[in-house]
Amino acid sequence: MVDTGELEIFRHSLKSIVEEMGVTLQRTAYSTNIKIRRDHTCALFDKELRHIAQHDIAPQHIGSLVSVVPRNIPDWEDDLSPGDGILINDPYRGAVHLPDVMLISPLFHNDEIIGYAANSAHHVDIGGGTPGGIPNDSTELYAEGMIIPGIHAVENWEYNENVLSLILRNVRSPKMRRGDYQAQLGANRIGEKRFIDLHETHSSSQIDSYLDELLDYTERRVRAAIEELPDGSYSATDEMDGDGITDETVDLVLTLTVDGDEMTIDFTGTADENEGPLNCTPAMAFAGTMAVIMAFIGEDLPKNDGFYRPLDIITPEGSMVNPSFNRPVAGGWEIPMRAGDLVTKALADAVPDETIAATKGIVCNVAYGGHDPRDDDDYVYYETVAGGYGGRAEKDGMDAVQTHFQNTANSPIEELEAELPVYVRRYELIQDSEGAGRQRGGLGVRRDLEFYDHEASFSLLTDRTRSQPWGVFGGHAARSANFYRNPETDDEEELASKSTTKLDSNDVVSVQTPGGGGYGDPIERDLDDVVADVRDEKVSKRKAYDDYGVVIDDGLDEEQTAARRQELRETAATEDGDGA
Repeated sequence: MVDTGELEIFRHSLKSIVEEMGVTLQRTAYSTNIKIRRDHTCALFDKELRHIAQHDIAPQHIGSLVSVVPRNIPDWEDDLSPGDGILINDPYRGAVHLPDVMLISPLFHNDEIIGYAANSAHHVDIGGGTPGGIPNDSTELYAEGMIIPGIHAVENWEYNENVLSLILRNVRSPKMRRGDYQAQLGANRIGEKRFIDLHETHSSSQIDSYLDELLDYTERRVRAAIEELPDGSYSATDEMDGDGITDETVDLVLTLTVDGDEMTIDFTGTADENEGPLNCTPAMAFAGTMAVIMAFIGEDLPKNDGFYRPLDIITPEGSMVNPSFNRPVAGGWEIPMRAGDLVTKALADAVPDETIAATKGIVCNVAYGGHDPRDDDDYVYYETVAGGYGGRAEKDGMDAVQTHFQNTANSPIEELEAELPVYVRRYELIQDSEGAGRQRGGLGVRRDLEFYDHEASFSLLTDRTRSQPWGVFGGHAARSANFYRNPETDDEEELASKSTTKLDSNDVVSVQTPGGGGYGDPIERDLDDVVADVRDEKVSKRKAYDDYGVVIDDGLDEEQTAARRQELRETAATEDGDGA
């Protein structure tokens, strides 16, 4: 039996290794997407290919690394030497969409493989016809960029220059891409050094014993947490915008079944695979739901192979969460983002005090590129934009945050304007974008970009323009997403959620993300909180009156507020009676 204190020290030793790998990758990367937005993650696997530690920066990559490493390394392990590395981004070999490129390195000690270091990083460009790697009109995987099916790209901790040159010749801004690939290599090398240090501190038999106990301990804790949930099947559904090719909405369906200490995540009923890029791999679907389930039951539990043992996921073949070979998947992360919301919606009645209303519900992929007039060189950039979090039982939803698995950081105005030929003309919270509630949802974000002195390509691959983030327990839905070219001018043009637009010099694009849904009846909201929101210009006086039943002139009019709230109660009672 492993001593509890020793096991906890060992657990945190593993965690410190992946965290140092992550910091190394972030601080040596060239692109803003990694060094500032932190769109990357690192993990360790043992010699049996069990997932043993995960860097928590980008939870969306949990699904890909857990899927890719055990599935692909058996094809290589007999031919691996110290300092080797395998590059892979193929969605149909367990990966996700093409910009997320994984590097897997075997870790040797005394001439034997003792484990594997792996990382995934989102590359701002992976080739293809659209700058930024998010084509909205692809009908097959080949159109979305370079497919790396798993290649022996690194020897003795150096890239094979022929392999790397081939990749870089097929992408935009190759110097920056080279820097990011080198950063991935440096991260895994740090992983090797620290994992060897651990093996020199403990014997192999000790480490094997620690790992077995750590994974079993995690499994026991997860099973105990699941067992606290009421048994039953809980379903939720939502509607997504068209796929970029056809203009018809598609349904995403999720059923969670709790049976004792086990849980099944079932996507049966979800729409068939799409012609366009709104498809996701099973690894993506797993990651999106798992990140939210972890929030419900995970507490401070280790994220490793033991966590997943009590959980089963069903992704029907031929559906948009498990498309057939070589279907496009560039917009795939939009599906698991919405699936995360469906987890909270499905469990709302089972655990009402722990769930939340719908979040912004989109990743909000944005990419743009052109010819930089400042240095006569090409540029390309990718980012995602924050939005509102859902209202909670005791707290409002947070304003302007990335939600669920999407833990990427804000791209500061200063960084953008220094690196790219754009001016950020507006960057602000959107008034009245929240879903009203006893606890209101968070506010969405408006980000207006001016592309000065040059023509540019601007791509959106996102969702939530046709539906709204829902409220729960009487809370109202939030404002949906909106996108415009040259907003509030005579030349204003509304942009589809999946579109590529050729911009003229000095055009402005406005990205406006959804808010979060409300929790509970808005007329139960504390009056002081409504007054504060109006004072801070988060909520207008009109909305305070219409939705919250609060009358504000120079200040709060308590008598008229009481009358207005009574009027709203009577209207709701009448509507309920008519519905019956």
